[in-house]
Amino acid sequence: MSATPIKLWQKMAALARLSLAQFWCQALPKDNGLLQLLNDEARQLLNIEDNVSAPQLKEQLEKSWPPDGHGPLELLIRDHNLPMEEVLLLTLLGEVERSHLITLVVHQLQAPSPQPHPTVHLVESWLQSIFPEQPLSLLGWLYHPLVEKGLVAWLGEGPLPLRQLRTSAPFWALMTDQLDCWPGCSELKEESVELLPELIRQQIPVLAEMLDQGHAKGLIIRGFPGSGRHILTSAIAAQMGLKPLTVPDSLWQETPALVASARYAGWLPILSPKLGPGEVIHREMSEPSHPIVFHVGSDGAIDQPGLTELVMPLPDFRQRLSLWQSALEKNSHPIKPGVAERAAAALVSGPIIGQLAGKARLIAERNQAPLGSDHIVEARVQLGSERLRLLAQPDTRLVPRDAIVLPPLVESELERLLARAEQRELLWQGLGATLKQTQTAGVRALFVGESGTGKTLAANFIATRLGAPLYRVDLSAVMNKYVGESEKNLSAVLDMAAANDVVLLFDESDSLFGKRTEGKETGERFANMLTHFLLTRIENHPGIVLLTSNNRERIDPAFTRRLDLIIEFPIPGFEERQQLWQSHLGSRGPGDEVYRLLAGYCDFTGGQLRNVVLAAATHAGSGPIAANDLLVGLNAEYRKLGRELPGKLNQLMHLNSTISETPLTSPQDT
Repeated sequence: MSATPIKLWQKMAALARLSLAQFWCQALPKDNGLLQLLNDEARQLLNIEDNVSAPQLKEQLEKSWPPDGHGPLELLIRDHNLPMEEVLLLTLLGEVERSHLITLVVHQLQAPSPQPHPTVHLVESWLQSIFPEQPLSLLGWLYHPLVEKGLVAWLGEGPLPLRQLRTSAPFWALMTDQLDCWPGCSELKEESVELLPELIRQQIPVLAEMLDQGHAKGLIIRGFPGSGRHILTSAIAAQMGLKPLTVPDSLWQETPALVASARYAGWLPILSPKLGPGEVIHREMSEPSHPIVFHVGSDGAIDQPGLTELVMPLPDFRQRLSLWQSALEKNSHPIKPGVAERAAAALVSGPIIGQLAGKARLIAERNQAPLGSDHIVEARVQLGSERLRLLAQPDTRLVPRDAIVLPPLVESELERLLARAEQRELLWQGLGATLKQTQTAGVRALFVGESGTGKTLAANFIATRLGAPLYRVDLSAVMNKYVGESEKNLSAVLDMAAANDVVLLFDESDSLFGKRTEGKETGERFANMLTHFLLTRIENHPGIVLLTSNNRERIDPAFTRRLDLIIEFPIPGFEERQQLWQSHLGSRGPGDEVYRLLAGYCDFTGGQLRNVVLAAATHAGSGPIAANDLLVGLNAEYRKLGRELPGKLNQLMHLNSTISETPLTSPQDT
């Protein structure tokens, strides 16, 4: 024989062919050329030129059985103490899955049966021809370890001799060194661990040793999307000499052969089950001694003994600044001063920073401008939009300070909210131990006021000042009639918002955060459960959450206790209304005297005023907006409200001809 090392699976595959040829001669009188093909393939597998018989090859294998190699088949044999005849049976089942010749031979041997897989009768007869001194009864294979692990399956419901046996094609491809990745799975690419927080980087060798020595059966790594779970797992796998393999959770549950194969392939399986609040799941381990990794969010639990849990932290400001500087310096595109410092205020992970820097550079190049903070904000909207858009809508308006008109008290409250948001990470330094027990980077505020008083616009202003995207939660997409689905949706929204550190706006939040009741009806109980879930999640959410409501009395008191600020948005007063008219009409307006009159006699909110101006602009066309145009808009808005236009406002009908002669007066002037 050749000096080239021949692997065990090749020898077993050759023995299967030679023994089938021998059995053919005993069972069938006619040779239609298949025998020669079987012998040819056997020689190719053994890399020899001369023929060898099945008994000769069997004798060679018996001398060194059980084999001491390090291939996946040898490991399987040692794990289950498999005798040669059982391995030969497994080999036949595997070769049926990958060799057309073997499939054809089996079909001929059990003709006229149309069954594609070997029947029990055929297998027993064939094995007895090669192992006459060790007859194998397949009755014992009903509960064989390979069957229990899903590596061999019984097919059919008839009498035992007519039932069939088969193995998994990917599993046998793995045994024969022809499979690197299980179908439907993907191997993780190794990324730089420099994107991980320093504390996590220090734990990589410790975690790898813990899994390698069997001190932990697996890891549960909790974190938001993009928190670096994949990078950490890839680094741990590299330390252990394993290949990290991401496996769809449904595939893991439905494919026992995959579960058993992870050990023999040297894979570190990574599952990412979607767990809802309070949900507990159980997943099979590939082997008692082979590790597994779960990537999950903040909710749910995995009922599996021996798992170690780890929560992915965010890098602190110093680390984020360093990551931003490094990521931005990787390209030669011009960068505005202070961009890294402003971007580092966002509580996002290292991997997210890397993605944002790349997207921001592309946006700046497209705009042919130096990379600035506005490009990073746009990149943050793009990065989170794919997943967040399913349950929330981005509001991309940039609202500067001069675009909102509010009373001084509301303005000062908004400034307090901004200060709290800007200091949310460092606020706890030096404070007492009791207070630190409730430490969180989250900021929660409720905006209360009638519709149109500027609550949503103020939320846009807050997001603009913070340089963060604003997402308005779509309550119709979040709420679900099925029990537990609303909680899952809300949990997903909060996790994705935290991953990208966006500002979340729950507009008209009464339906979600309303008062709990004492009712015992099913609907009321589930509504109370949803409220209780939100209480916990909002309190622990690390991001900025803004709620709006028309009436604070509708909000559950337990929520109001957990809010950092409650800001009342009153109906605009005379001064605010005058500024609102001026701010809305801009350079097309009729002038300050008209604004004073309107502010004095028309008590509209900002939202209603907007409708009036749009109707007036439509009536005026592209030219200046005159008093009679405004009157058209006012009449339309008052009719919507079911109210009469104040009589004094009819003076506007003659405003064009009289304003220069007789200045109009408002109630504020008398």
